[in-house]
Amino acid sequence: MQMSKSLRTGAALLLLSLAACMSAPDPEQQGAEMLAEARALYGQAQYASARDTILSMRTRYPMALEARRAAILLMDSIELQLAKGDTLKQEFYRRKLAHDKEQATRNDNERD
Repeated sequence: MQMSKSLRTGAALLLLSLAACMSAPDPEQQGAEMLAEARALYGQAQYASARDTILSMRTRYPMALEARRAAILLMDSIELQLAKGDTLKQEFYRRKLAHDKEQATRNDNERD
């Protein structure tokens, strides 16, 4: 009788653990959703809001690695737009964007 109760308790805990894992939102998916929102804001020339969305995504979903990787290039583009009128900043962000694009291509080739 005692063994049966322990077994039932263990099974119940296992089921609860599985349910918790299955219902937990995927951070990569949520990060991708926030990235899509940032891209939409960028497309509407709402650069500060797009930047804030990316910064929020980085904080809220630190394990959304693919979304964070993709956000690097978008952030560079945002900063380049926000730097209009400041030629030194524009040149910096142009070079940073080119470097980050090259790095992303290298990383993609290494994964294949």
